[in-house]
Amino acid sequence: MKVVIDPQDPSPKFRQLITQIQRQIVAGTLMPGEKLTSVRKLAVELNINPMTISRCYQIMEKLGWLERRRGIGMIVAREGLNDRMEDRFGFVESKLKTLITDAKEVGYSRSEVMALVMQYWEEEE
Repeated sequence: MKVVIDPQDPSPKFRQLITQIQRQIVAGTLMPGEKLTSVRKLAVELNINPMTISRCYQIMEKLGWLERRRGIGMIVAREGLNDRMEDRFGFVESKLKTLITDAKEVGYSRSEVMALVMQYWEEEE
């Protein structure tokens, strides 16, 4: 599990953690049944309060993303993952809407925006 806290991001650290773990789950980087990094170890790696990690894991457990297993720790939930996978568009929807609105406001055509998206997509591969 790879998590990076961005000090420039105005959102709370626990929210950054939740978002990054959710993205890894829907991307298939974290698989159902896979054990998450322990609270203590992740707190040391990220240099943040263990209660922040614990809060993140508790929220994700309550939302059904994670399961607590006695003697193992937190794992990616095995049940209900298909429903959450269908929601993966939600991670980019608002950014896409903003991109389209901004592009229209400054006079980009649909084909110009699509060309830019394709260019950046290829650069990331």
